[in-house]
Amino acid sequence: MAPFEEGGWPEYLRRLDLKPGKDYVILAYVPPANPIDLSSPEKARGTLARLVFDQLGAMEAGTTIGHLIVGWQCGGVRGMTSMTGEQDLQGQRMFLTGWGVTPILSTFFDGDIVPLAEFPEAQNRALTEGRGVVVASEVSAARCAAARAEVAEFETHPDAPHENYSLVLRPDLYEGGGCLSFAMHVAAKAGVMPRLPALVRRDVDLRAVQLGAREVAPAQVDVYRAPGHPEAPVGWLEVLLRRWDEGPVIDTVTVPSGEAIMAALVYAGVGVQAKTDPRYSRILSRDDPVIGAAATYGLQWGYSYPVRRISDPGGVRAVVLERS
Repeated sequence: MAPFEEGGWPEYLRRLDLKPGKDYVILAYVPPANPIDLSSPEKARGTLARLVFDQLGAMEAGTTIGHLIVGWQCGGVRGMTSMTGEQDLQGQRMFLTGWGVTPILSTFFDGDIVPLAEFPEAQNRALTEGRGVVVASEVSAARCAAARAEVAEFETHPDAPHENYSLVLRPDLYEGGGCLSFAMHVAAKAGVMPRLPALVRRDVDLRAVQLGAREVAPAQVDVYRAPGHPEAPVGWLEVLLRRWDEGPVIDTVTVPSGEAIMAALVYAGVGVQAKTDPRYSRILSRDDPVIGAAATYGLQWGYSYPVRRISDPGGVRAVVLERS
């Protein structure tokens, strides 16, 4: 566990003012510059267009599609980590060379569990400045130890799931995962928001217009293939300009929604954070069933703790939930 616990917490976690004699598990979400709205084919197309054309926003946010981090304070030991992958922008190159949205659903074999000292400064800055969402939940010593043990298990498992970076693989089955699914999985091992992984899963329909292929697949990538997957390359501009709601559905995939995770974490602070907190307006509509269910669960989670407070109200604006 040394890589995930040596070097000290970044500033945004130090500002949480956690009590030394208590154990906590923390979820910290860095949202993307623009919401990732997959609630309909056309909204998903608009989302991809914004991702492509707002590269400056992504640089400032420190993430392209959102990033979830899990941290802990267990018996006085502090640590944090997350899962990363596709570290050489392979997916971006695939999109630009004819694969359509195929890389979004592919598995990249350069996955890794991020050491504490290697988190991007842009992400740390976003959280310190209150542009993200941080929720620290007090847990028992045994449950905190279970979360730490799960990080070690995932890193050393004989199937090497930490190397398989994917939106669709499941960490609870030790298949692999992404930053969203991995952090939720570790937190759930501590009993923190255990229903969240299931609630934030969204079914997304795919049509041939969104997909392309080339004869030779990139190295170190398990390329996603839909039934009836087109065999010809498709230009990236063509993908963005053609409607995504036309033609038969050829596959339905299930992916975790970072927007739903953000809704759950923001709503965990209802009643203690300001009603004018700008993060409320950043959340997608709760009329969407996935967003609504996650927000309701976050609200219930927050109110399940008798002591609720805001740490660093002028900066991080973290929600701290305690038993006493």
